[in-house]
Amino acid sequence: MLAWLRLMRLPAVFTAISNVLCGCFISSPAQAPPALQLWLLAMTTAGLYLGGMVLNDVFDAALDAVERPERPVPSGQISRRAAAIFGTLLLVLGAGTAACLSAATALYAVLTATAVLAYNTYLKSTPAGPFGMAACRFLNFVLGSSVGLSLGTLPSGTVLTAAGALAVYIVGVTWFARNEAAVSSRFGLSGGLLVLLAGLAIDAVLISRQGATLMSIRGGSMALLLLGLDLTMRAAAAITRNIPRLLQQTVGLMLLCLIFLDGILVFALTGSADHALTIILLVAPAVLLKRVIPMS
Repeated sequence: MLAWLRLMRLPAVFTAISNVLCGCFISSPAQAPPALQLWLLAMTTAGLYLGGMVLNDVFDAALDAVERPERPVPSGQISRRAAAIFGTLLLVLGAGTAACLSAATALYAVLTATAVLAYNTYLKSTPAGPFGMAACRFLNFVLGSSVGLSLGTLPSGTVLTAAGALAVYIVGVTWFARNEAAVSSRFGLSGGLLVLLAGLAIDAVLISRQGATLMSIRGGSMALLLLGLDLTMRAAAAITRNIPRLLQQTVGLMLLCLIFLDGILVFALTGSADHALTIILLVAPAVLLKRVIPMS
């Protein structure tokens, strides 16, 4: 069982769930979404994200045999064929759950699954890799706002801006993580950090212009500043030492901080502390599982 959980990189799924819930909450700030809708959205994004993680190892089996021979597939704990079947079933589960919500949600789920497959099969090893991963997260975030939309209707500008900021952040994380299993270029690592901070800067502008109340704007801005400073200091230490294990831990932290970032956005843009807390509580299972299952 532990091998299958490691194959899925289970702790990281809570960052995807926080993304989709953030998109849902900020798309309808005046009303609380039904609990069933939130659960179905969480199941949708879990299927899509975990399926993508499993298929990532399927397509990376040869590379992992060299760089990460302890991973479940190259170590022989799970066969490549079994992993491929399991990953595909997870993607189908995610898309099927989305169809229970609305036609627009089903469409975005299919688009997300397509982006996941494109990234794993081709884009990952090309210069477009970080943008492919960013597209997956962008679509997942927008998926959360799609339940009340009709086909052909675009989400609000606030949702698209927040999703765009997330995409920029993910480009930075992916760039930073590209050679986390080996000695990396300090220039490349620094570039990834700067792009990540650019994503946070877009969020800061969004909060200042679209914040719900003066208190939520000030609180959200301060929390965002502290988050950016913490990430910068930790990443700078990892870049200076340039040790694969430390770089991998830093990537895991960058992913974990997505939950805090989503909580900050929800509070700042909706003024709802309850909704923000709902998202931030996802940190607890992610941190507990992270003790035994690596996020990256």
